[in-house]
Amino acid sequence: MELKFKLRSDDNPLNVVLLQEVERYNVMLLRIELNLVALDRGVQGLSVITPDLQDIADAMLGNKVPAKWGEFYFSLKALSRWLEDLNDRMTFFTNWCAKGLPYVYFISAFMYPNGFNTALLQRFSRRSFGANIVSIDRLAFDFLIIPRPVSDITEYAKDGAYVYGLILEGAKWNKEKGYLCEPDIMDLYDPMPVVHFKPITVRTKALPNSYGCPVYYYPNRAGSVSRDSYIMQVDLKSGEVPPTFWIKRGCALLLSNAL
Repeated sequence: MELKFKLRSDDNPLNVVLLQEVERYNVMLLRIELNLVALDRGVQGLSVITPDLQDIADAMLGNKVPAKWGEFYFSLKALSRWLEDLNDRMTFFTNWCAKGLPYVYFISAFMYPNGFNTALLQRFSRRSFGANIVSIDRLAFDFLIIPRPVSDITEYAKDGAYVYGLILEGAKWNKEKGYLCEPDIMDLYDPMPVVHFKPITVRTKALPNSYGCPVYYYPNRAGSVSRDSYIMQVDLKSGEVPPTFWIKRGCALLLSNAL
């Protein structure tokens, strides 16, 4: 309620996304808190340990994420790494709530990143076309690689947003030449530099020598019965090989890896 009151006079579509994400995480954190309190009481003999609580205890002992906690977003991480990841997500949204719009967005923190993408297009449409608002169906993104660390970016993107947190699987980003290349031996994942999600009108022709890299929530690309793992497509320069090379390699971008 406090955050809603704070943002009541700002019609930026990104504020709606923030409110929705905070609400989802609040529900998640409340569930975790109630489960842990109930489990603690059960261990002390003050209440009965239900089958659900027993499942949570067994998962925690095995360093696995309890199924009731993992329902909110996809992850293959062990419980210890999952908690570190959750803390990173909370830090991002806490800073956003306290300090206002960030210069760079941690896209992996969003439970529903497509809501964030849609908000960027909505904001661009309103700002660029005024009263003659263009449908976001006629807008798309251009993806510009920013060769600067997150800490060095201290200005807002003119259009769209700067984004970090994407991870390459099946390829590596050549930072010197600015295109995809072979990954190093034994390296499963490679972090992408900051990417500028820049809204543009939909192109009539595909970019030359560009690989339409699919983006997934996590390494299990099939997702689940109730939710698809696929999010969007990011156009990346294919480098010294044709785009079909990376298609055969199964190259993709992930929001979260299994490590």
